[in-house]
Amino acid sequence: MIKKTVIINRAVPGSGKTTITNCIVNELKENNISVAIHSTDEYFMVGNRYVFQLEKLGYYHDKNLKEFQKSLEKSVDVVICDNTNIAPWQAEPYTDLARKYNYQIVFITLDPRELEQHIESQKVTPQKPDAHGVEEYILKRMIGEYNKFDDLLNPRVIIDSKRHIHYKWDDNMFSKINVGIAKHFQADFVIRILPNEYKDAQENIGKKFLNLVKG
Repeated sequence: MIKKTVIINRAVPGSGKTTITNCIVNELKENNISVAIHSTDEYFMVGNRYVFQLEKLGYYHDKNLKEFQKSLEKSVDVVICDNTNIAPWQAEPYTDLARKYNYQIVFITLDPRELEQHIESQKVTPQKPDAHGVEEYILKRMIGEYNKFDDLLNPRVIIDSKRHIHYKWDDNMFSKINVGIAKHFQADFVIRILPNEYKDAQENIGKKFLNLVKG
């Protein structure tokens, strides 16, 4: 019997989460397990190029969440949120829905690489026309936030009210605003991939995840 499962990817751009996701999806499909992937980034694709528009970010996040919910309503076996999900407030709408529809939650968190590797991965080239072009200062900030909220994957960690801030996106100001204290991530299982484990993970993550789904 398949355990209905939601995967929440958590990673700074350039960590390789899309490749890891594909490894999982290929293994699941080979075993006749239905999968749906939902990524806000897909709404910014124009042909084969990524065209980010800040004023549409909130709208596209809402649209992605609604499509994610439709997959849960259809009882798709494995439903994937392929956003960055660095902080709990970003993942919370998806994990709340997972709980509502009785799906187990698996976080796949990829620890950041060296900054230079993330910068290189974001460069748009003829070979990589779909690269996102995330700027260095944003990557630095995201790496800092990844590390700041990383311990909240552990429900036994005490929340620091000065450091662990809960935000929400303001569609009028086009920025996030402080609304209080963060919560822990909601996770039944956490699979962590370190940079030096990345190549091996590509070989093993599919079967490892398959075991979680099959129990």
